[in-house]
Amino acid sequence: MDDKTKKKIEEYAKSMRWTPKEFYWKHAFQVREFTLMIQERVGGDKDVVEVSALLHDIGKAELLGPNHEEISAKLTKEFLEKIKFDENKIQQVVECIKYKNFELIEARILRSADSMGLIMDEKGQKWYFENILKNNKEQILKELKKSYSEIEFDFAKKFVEKSYKKLVKKYK
Repeated sequence: MDDKTKKKIEEYAKSMRWTPKEFYWKHAFQVREFTLMIQERVGGDKDVVEVSALLHDIGKAELLGPNHEEISAKLTKEFLEKIKFDENKIQQVVECIKYKNFELIEARILRSADSMGLIMDEKGQKWYFENILKNNKEQILKELKKSYSEIEFDFAKKFVEKSYKKLVKKYK
């Protein structure tokens, strides 16, 4: 992917505001870093994981909370077609964002990286725990355990393990 295309995608991700302040796009950019870290070790299409990471939550601008994936996928497809992104990769990006087809290595990378983002981003998780989970300790623990279990790659789990254990202890 060329720099011009990457810049357009980054700007679009930043424009799809779904939290106050900068949490909405900082999360996406952190997830991108985790996807690239994982992709480097396990393979998959670098452009697909990078674009998927940047755009995976844009649907939250319309539906904040669960089930935003279909909206994110639809908005992503429309945007990528508009900027004439590689049409052979658009469907893979969309599949990754829908979180349904985990036969794709790129989808497994995105899910793992997104879960890592929740565990590692203290400011983002604080906002999420307060505004979405309403500081319900049972819900927070459930979300943390779910996220940790969705990290498919052992080296990635080890990367977040200390933070995960600290969070679990905090909310028990």
